[in-house]
Amino acid sequence: MSVVDVPLLEESKNRYLTYALSVVSGRALPDVRDGLKPVQRRILYAMYNNLRLTPDKAHRKSAAVVGEVLARYHPHGDSACYEAMVRMAQDFSLRYPLVDGQGNFGSLDGDAAAAYRYTEARLTPLALEVLGDLGSETVEERDNFDQTVREPVVLPSRVPNLLMNGAAGIAVGLATSIPPHNLRDLIKALTLLLDEPEVSDAKLLGAVKGPDFPTGCLILNSKSELKEIYTTGRGAIRMRGGYKVEHQGRAKYLLVVTSVPYGVDKSALVEKIADFILGKKLPQLVDVRDESTTDVRIVLELASGADAEEAMAYLYKNTTLESTFNVNLTALIPTDNPHTGRPERLSLRQMLQEFIDFRFIVTRRKLEFERKKLEERIHLLEGLISIIDAIPEVIRIVRKSDGRQNAAAMLQKRFSLSEAQAYFIVDLRIYQLSRTSIDELEAELKEKSARVAEINKILKSKAAMTNVIAEDFKRVADTYGDDRRCEIVHQFEEIELDTDAYVQHEDVFAVVTKDGWLKRISRTSDPVSTR
Repeated sequence: MSVVDVPLLEESKNRYLTYALSVVSGRALPDVRDGLKPVQRRILYAMYNNLRLTPDKAHRKSAAVVGEVLARYHPHGDSACYEAMVRMAQDFSLRYPLVDGQGNFGSLDGDAAAAYRYTEARLTPLALEVLGDLGSETVEERDNFDQTVREPVVLPSRVPNLLMNGAAGIAVGLATSIPPHNLRDLIKALTLLLDEPEVSDAKLLGAVKGPDFPTGCLILNSKSELKEIYTTGRGAIRMRGGYKVEHQGRAKYLLVVTSVPYGVDKSALVEKIADFILGKKLPQLVDVRDESTTDVRIVLELASGADAEEAMAYLYKNTTLESTFNVNLTALIPTDNPHTGRPERLSLRQMLQEFIDFRFIVTRRKLEFERKKLEERIHLLEGLISIIDAIPEVIRIVRKSDGRQNAAAMLQKRFSLSEAQAYFIVDLRIYQLSRTSIDELEAELKEKSARVAEINKILKSKAAMTNVIAEDFKRVADTYGDDRRCEIVHQFEEIELDTDAYVQHEDVFAVVTKDGWLKRISRTSDPVSTR
């Protein structure tokens, strides 16, 4: 074995760079085209391609999914793989879940999901849109880690998943933090950009409006702040839980929190509020209870004569009921090497344009694949039609032949057929040959020839391609679009606390100890003073 002397600093830099690139492209950052990290992509692909867990099939054990992913595509730990799958099933983590989970997949209260031997999963209908037209040569493929099977480099997604569901990840020297958005708003923005590539940023922002978190909180950002975020790819989204006041009669009022900021542990929030009440730091409240079911409902009982706005102001200032989502629109964009992406911080326009460019590529490849299959079928039909009047002779030739190869060769020579046509006819069963109708064959040939002509027309016209993509966008919006959950408040007042409002008014003793310490003792807690 030979030993090569190299400078330690140079070798360290090269090896660390290799490691950094591996983490960036292989684990932490999503692809701008399908919005997925490698582990997410492999989970969806394995569920679709290997396990056939489509929405119309029964759920399968999550352990089977994790095992299939690790065995064929993702040579990493099972816990990380399962956690990625769990997140794709949580309707409080993803705006539009891609995995339909059955069992305990965690909760807004911070509960962890059950072990994968207990839970079951399958794909959601929207996940099929992310998987797109797999099998139609729409995307590049590569060998898996042990070169035994192939896997897609990216999924041919029909939906803008990166902006739709967002992403978060920390790589080596890079990070990403992309908020989720409303699908209907995104399709509107994509359609604007598709119809008018030079559309103004103001119109795009008017369509997207802002993030749309699954927990349905309030978003407190001015229009200028949102414009800065979406043009630079960086910024902060201020989130605030919504509330309403309910009258219970006899001067009794309840504050009901109806939503919490994205990523907030609801049970920890309730516990924090309870600590404030028990510690008498918030005299406006006398009790807190969590009555949440499918919707968030945290009930705060107001003290008699208490000001609801003062209570909420204190909670917004001192709990996670008001939080910040730091935005970093970093993703992998395609390069000349189809297997490697380049990390880049993007604007909203760039993200939308990258997805549109991807849809043009996928749509073109899909149509070219369809045309190829149609032309192959047309070629076979033409061969079958050419011998339709000589079926008895064809049957005699096949019966006299020494096998499939010899029969095909004899048919090629006798009827001037191509090899593909000859083998197609030989492989037909006798009853299929004898019952074949010339009218049916000619009708099918006419139909497929017309479709080929239509595809050729679309491929030659950018306007026609644009129309195909726009129609698909509209179909997706009509099928899966829903109303916004988050309300964006552009004009709001900053909270200013009056500290006197939160002081407990009671008689106390001020005691100075012999060591110089000053203590406050409630008069009601002193047994001597209450006699």
